Amino acid sequence: MSNSVAPMPTLEAADVERTMLDEPFSATDPRTARVSPKLVKVRFLGKLARWVLMIAACIALHIVTVVLSWPWWVHLCTIPVYLFVAQSIVFTPRRARALGYLTRENDIVFREGILFRSVTILPYGRIQDININEGPIERAFGLSTITLKTAGGALSDVSIPGLERREAERIRDLVTREAHEKMAAL
Repeated sequence: MSNSVAPMPTLEAADVERTMLDEPFSATDPRTARVSPKLVKVRFLGKLARWVLMIAACIALHIVTVVLSWPWWVHLCTIPVYLFVAQSIVFTPRRARALGYLTRENDIVFREGILFRSVTILPYGRIQDININEGPIERAFGLSTITLKTAGGALSDVSIPGLERREAERIRDLVTREAHEKMAAL
């Protein structure tokens, strides 16, 4: 009986692809495209009015509690609101950096999420509608959101926010061209 060591397996192309889907395109993957860093500012400005209203309501509750001599524990009711606003401020940059996409030969891959990760793969031939949307804040920063819709309904649709306008148009043109080619092949 000999102590021979089995040779190390090599990664075939299919194995590389499967590995990529198991750990959806890491930050070091050169094929990964990230959304614009300006998306953090856009999201902060978009949430600013909500944050101000929530904090103003909490301050009003504190004032009313003191003026009307309500019990001290009424002040504690504002803690969840403060925590919600604080976590939103702290995690917004990380949530924006967690967004990524990859255009491949036959499909587009979109990844989002920090704790609960989501990877959506849309074959070009299944995409039926492409929209480029710009809100006033996005437009001020030169950003767009591209929405790719399929026949599968809202659960299989993908929206990629924080794209530079040219990049959104490039993806739209690529998907349109590839979708027509794939549908023509059927």
